Amino acid sequence: MIEIKNLHKSFGKLKVIKGVDFKIERGEVVSIIGSSGSGKSTFLRCINFLDKKDKGKILFNGKVVGKTPFEINKFRAKVGMVFQNFNLFSNMTILENVMSGPRIVQKKTAEEAEKIARLYLTKVGLEDKVDTYPDMLSGGQKQRTAIARTLAMNPDVILFDEPTSALDPELVGEVLVTIKELAELGMTMIIVTHEMAFAKEVSDRVVFFNEGKIAEIGTPDEIFNHPKHERLQSFLDSVNLF
Repeated sequence: MIEIKNLHKSFGKLKVIKGVDFKIERGEVVSIIGSSGSGKSTFLRCINFLDKKDKGKILFNGKVVGKTPFEINKFRAKVGMVFQNFNLFSNMTILENVMSGPRIVQKKTAEEAEKIARLYLTKVGLEDKVDTYPDMLSGGQKQRTAIARTLAMNPDVILFDEPTSALDPELVGEVLVTIKELAELGMTMIIVTHEMAFAKEVSDRVVFFNEGKIAEIGTPDEIFNHPKHERLQSFLDSVNLF
């Protein structure tokens, strides 16, 4: 569904992404792991054109995308993104937040957008919070609202940029359960995460980033139980898998 060819990205003299090739198939869940500063989040932001790549190609369903702003916006409508800091509109209720994409981007009527928003807020367990403003929600509820907002656009792929990193530890589980349910429904997802046990459980493949490159890629069993790369082994030794 998405193919990345020879992706490069620098910030000034700092090379962050160094010639990455990557593919994800429809219905696949791929988790990206690695230490802070390894390029994981920048890679995800380049896929969705939030960071402008320096070099390389991004293909969607076999066609190169990103040549014009119109093409990028069309691509983003099919490739949703969930951020670590929620990015909700504080002056809107969560119902209005979730309605905003269908109303503004897809030009749905208010009635259509509300129906869609209520459906996905129910799906993430927030049907009783529709008239609540984001400031009155817990971090986990805010992130589930952000997921509902992305789902309301009916994307083909969802990119998750460390969706639990801004949450208190006791709130992480409710968000991971929501993502796991999406995986069980066959949603195509790329997930940058520090939650190793979650990546091991939910992923079809796991990608290990190191110094701006994919150092190793494989099934959860291959990555977590039989790592080949020395840097991956030391990384796994330093994190709590369970």
